[in-house]
Amino acid sequence: MKPSVPILCYRDISPVCGITPEEFRAHLEWLASHGWHSIPLDDVIDYLKGGAAPPKLSYALTFDDCYLDNWVHAAPVLREYGVRASFGCATAYLHDGPRRPDSSVAGADLRELPVARDAWDRAIERNDPTAFMNRTELRALVEQQGHGLFGHTHTHQACFSSNQPLGQTQSDIHPGVHGIYLEIRDGQPMYPSGSAYAHNGFWPESNDLLDNKLVERTTSERIEFCLNEFTLCRERLEELTGKPARAMSWPWGEYDGVAIEAALLAGYEAALSMDSGANVPGTPLFALRRVRMQGGVGCRELNRRLCIAKNPLLAGLFRKTYRRPKA
Repeated sequence: MKPSVPILCYRDISPVCGITPEEFRAHLEWLASHGWHSIPLDDVIDYLKGGAAPPKLSYALTFDDCYLDNWVHAAPVLREYGVRASFGCATAYLHDGPRRPDSSVAGADLRELPVARDAWDRAIERNDPTAFMNRTELRALVEQQGHGLFGHTHTHQACFSSNQPLGQTQSDIHPGVHGIYLEIRDGQPMYPSGSAYAHNGFWPESNDLLDNKLVERTTSERIEFCLNEFTLCRERLEELTGKPARAMSWPWGEYDGVAIEAALLAGYEAALSMDSGANVPGTPLFALRRVRMQGGVGCRELNRRLCIAKNPLLAGLFRKTYRRPKA
């Protein structure tokens, strides 16, 4: 039986949201003390495509979104334990700037740095992407610290997945909706949202701010949108690093055959899902399984999740898919 390689999925590492730096350090300490060692995401892809099996107790570590706190709080701990990770970048929010201090800098005041919980609102509503890592920091991760990057689409766009209105207040709406409406106004109708890459979706018929009528996008329009987004993301990452961008991850974990077709056409070899299950030769390359990590997960639970993910039989029994159901 071919071994399964767990892929851990993290997002924000911060004292104020997501997983705390102390929890993250405890995870890496446990992994190191129990014989686990990280391998690059590229090595996992090569293995699943028929390459050599990785060493026993190998895992890959990924971060979606490229939040600044990955640089501030996660990267120093990764360096301390010699762990290599891969970071998923939504390239519309790439920006220039100086290398900001991280938690390894003695006496650095990190309190004024933007945090992940505000990242999307700042970027989409105020055109301020500074809660994401900048180009200088991303290059340092790749060139100086040995990490990798993968695509997370260009804009991480949401769409309305239904035209049945919700009784939600504006504060409950995902910030991705700001890419659907040109402007959000009080009293404006809201609808269930999902990934614009996995749903044809419903969109405003016109740019008239007073016109709330929605129309459904066609499949051909979605393919064109996906292909443009995925290609632009890949090209910007390759321009940034000088290396091929082989993989991407699906926003919100949602994907379907149309999205996969577009990703293939855009030049990707694989995509990371939020499905659980085994990563063995024969696993669909555009639905790589991941172990979801969140705040409150202790080392005992980490061990349980890894025991399932590393065993192809157990992983198959506990497999769960977040793929969009067929209409």
